[in-house]
Amino acid sequence: MEGAAQPEPRAADGWTLKADSSGFTFRIGDASLANNARSIFQRYLAAQVDPASDLYGAELIFGELLGNVARYAPGAIDVRLRWNGRAAILEVADDGPGYSVDEVHLPSDLAESCRGLFLVSSFGQDLAVRSRDGRTTTTVTLPVTRRQVGRLR
Repeated sequence: MEGAAQPEPRAADGWTLKADSSGFTFRIGDASLANNARSIFQRYLAAQVDPASDLYGAELIFGELLGNVARYAPGAIDVRLRWNGRAAILEVADDGPGYSVDEVHLPSDLAESCRGLFLVSSFGQDLAVRSRDGRTTTTVTLPVTRRQVGRLR
């Protein structure tokens, strides 16, 4: 992927997608259309990260955050993975009402919600949520490390 000219994001079936050495971004017009996004995201990360990274943990975080949007904030979703040095920062933005991650803990066996946020906070780092101007953005550092420059495949 590095060095090759990348096509502009494409729009098809309510999607725009861009994946290159600077990161991964996509917009979906309706979160219910996100079925294939997890596998596309996983393939992108697999090509970018060190083999010792927790790729499955990162994929689980991605899936949980998209699932939350589909359940609680149907409509447009914007996903961005950006690199901060060798750390992968995932941002998921939607039009939902927002929520707090101040006291994320393992829910009781009978609880019907909060398991996803517990998993996200357990596998990821620096989980944060901000709501501003009608948009809610969830940010988390993924449990992966980018390959050294020159070792990207």
